[in-house]
Amino acid sequence: MKLATKVFLVIFCAVFASPAWSQFVPSGTRWLEHLNDDLLPFWTAETALGRPLGAFPSIRCNDRTLYDARRPCPEVTSSSLHQRFLVALSRQSYGYGVAYHLTGKSLYLTYMKAGIDFIRQNAMDRVNGGMATTQNLAKDSWGPSPELRTAQQLAYGLLGMSFYYYLTRDEDVLHDILAVKDYIFDKYGTPTGMLRWQLPYKGAREERSLVAQLDQMNSYLVLLAPILPEPAQSEWKRNLLQLSHVMIDLFYSPADKLFFNNANQPTDTILANTSTDFGHNAKALWMIRWAGLITGDVELLKFTRDNAQTLIPRAYIMSCGCWAGGLLAGGALDLDKSWWVYAELDQLAGTLALVEPSYTRYLSSAYNYWFTYFVDKQYGEVWGAINGRTHAPLSQSPKEWEWKNAYHSFEHALVGYIVAQQLNDKPVTLYYAFPNDEPAKSAKPYFYSGSIVSIEAVMDSEGRRSQKVTFDNVR
Repeated sequence: MKLATKVFLVIFCAVFASPAWSQFVPSGTRWLEHLNDDLLPFWTAETALGRPLGAFPSIRCNDRTLYDARRPCPEVTSSSLHQRFLVALSRQSYGYGVAYHLTGKSLYLTYMKAGIDFIRQNAMDRVNGGMATTQNLAKDSWGPSPELRTAQQLAYGLLGMSFYYYLTRDEDVLHDILAVKDYIFDKYGTPTGMLRWQLPYKGAREERSLVAQLDQMNSYLVLLAPILPEPAQSEWKRNLLQLSHVMIDLFYSPADKLFFNNANQPTDTILANTSTDFGHNAKALWMIRWAGLITGDVELLKFTRDNAQTLIPRAYIMSCGCWAGGLLAGGALDLDKSWWVYAELDQLAGTLALVEPSYTRYLSSAYNYWFTYFVDKQYGEVWGAINGRTHAPLSQSPKEWEWKNAYHSFEHALVGYIVAQQLNDKPVTLYYAFPNDEPAKSAKPYFYSGSIVSIEAVMDSEGRRSQKVTFDNVR
């Protein structure tokens, strides 16, 4: 290759990858294709649905098959095979809900309801309160004891049920949601407003964990607070403010303008000593921003705007037009990318682009990187991690296990669709399954607000009614 040609290619690639070049954002059609062609084949395979329907397996091989000891897949270890996890059940139920929300196909709502029913019939601890988090498949028993269940696990136990209520306004499901939420804040709460990681028990020290606070917000508080009846709505709004301030007061470093995952000793929140990922940072800012909008707290909005202006450029890698994973202790950039961290950065940047167009310049190349490198084009879903230097899947870990399930990839598709439609000045169309058309008049497009353009009643082949709601001016 001639020197002049090499120089041209270097310049071209640098310009093409730069934010200034990447103004074009594909429309929501691209995200619907991603949902239907890349994600759903992995989750609609018979092996994903469980026997009975709704008893979803918590782990499968990367080729969608269930583990077979006679022909083991290397990504699945035997230690994972004899348990079913609440977190995975809830996240998979959520994924089917997103598929219904975006397509209106009632089959996906059927799958979702089966998962929700299985959770409510089996995992709800109606003796001690809260929820059991693990099923021992060999003994058909649920556990562990209450003091060993974490606040984060309980939060994600509510994820699927909360999204189901958002879609259906099912009052029976809401009753269970409120019961578990009250249990979490009563049992895990402290005088300072912080939620404990686990319940106190002999020999255990109190752990200060960011996700014990944060995941209450993104799993159910932000989604449902605006649509709950009183007095729950006012109480949940106070909880949003409470947890926002706890996260800022305990886990945020003003010097580094970063959140850290723990705050058990002073060095836990100092970048010189402790690493931090961009996923929890992006999600914390995203959730605090929603809390500010829901409650009208302008100081929280100012906080998120100021910090996002630092975080987004810091996380963006110009050379690949993609996001980094975080910062290593000392401040060096972690080039490797985790699927959920990448999704959270896309979601924060996309949401901010709806009101601050300068953020749009990050989206096209970041989205393209996701579609190009994260998607398993043979069997579906996305890889858990990507090597930041080679852009190949980083490890042979499974695409489905307790903490990697449908949640992040499907929320990413939902938010990507909403953001892309609005940025392209196209309507946002979503489907709901309310018992009648009245709730559709106050429907929200996920975490966002928007003007309702039309409401259309839709009947499926079995006579089930749903509502097709079209929004514009989504923010």
